[in-house]
Amino acid sequence: MLDRVAVLVAAGVPPPRALQLVGPDPGPDGGRPAAGAGAGRGAEAGRDPDAGARAEAEGVLAVASRTGAPVVPALRALAASLRDRAAAERAVRTALAGPRASTRVVLTLPVFGVVLGWSWGVDSVGILVRTPVGWACLTAAVVLVAIAGRWSRHLTAVAGDGGPAPGLLLDVWAVALSGGGAWTDAAGTVDAVFGDRDWPGDDRRRLEATLALAERAGVPAAGLLRADAADRRADAAAEGLVRAERLAVRLVLPLGVCVLPAFVCVGVVPVVLGILSSTSGGLR
Repeated sequence: MLDRVAVLVAAGVPPPRALQLVGPDPGPDGGRPAAGAGAGRGAEAGRDPDAGARAEAEGVLAVASRTGAPVVPALRALAASLRDRAAAERAVRTALAGPRASTRVVLTLPVFGVVLGWSWGVDSVGILVRTPVGWACLTAAVVLVAIAGRWSRHLTAVAGDGGPAPGLLLDVWAVALSGGGAWTDAAGTVDAVFGDRDWPGDDRRRLEATLALAERAGVPAAGLLRADAADRRADAAAEGLVRAERLAVRLVLPLGVCVLPAFVCVGVVPVVLGILSSTSGGLR
């Protein structure tokens, strides 16, 4: 979408009109976020990736418009940024596919235990639903499996959560400084467009370090900021893959603490009760 907008803008179409032509209606503001709207748009990005990407594009256009920066290079740089982020997210989803499938299989172990007892000729279901001990075992198994499922989903969600868009602050500042204005003007423009958006701490630290380097070297900061933004996205992608690898190990915890005891409750205990009942005539 951003590449198409860039082509239309290069051909002379105004940016708001170009956004309308290539995508859904951006709203009554003409495709540009109002001042102080950054926090709301950041929350929207967390719910809907497409809406979040569009909000970021509108923010970059607003910054470019306020600072006089070239719009087409800014759009193409943001398009490259979004492609890098999407590639990293796909890599993380691929790495998480195995652990998620393993979790679903492991959570079926208690059901397998009931089937196993039935295959041995033991009325496991009858013992579980007609005896006090069976009721206690069934209740404990249900609770343990519920805890294991919630625990596993939490671990998977944490592993797949990359947080706010990495590098966007650096990209936005690069656009703001491309217009030739002072750093104080760039800071005011970014704050006016994105409001009190919660930028990642790594982005803020890199921004400060890069601006300090540019000041010491006496060189324009925009190029340095774009390079740092690319590095931030690469680092975030690597961190996501590390989280996915750790997930495969951490999922052993719900298995050992919850699922295996649940398997014993509905798979082993009913079999033992059934055997003792058939030999002693009691326990019912």
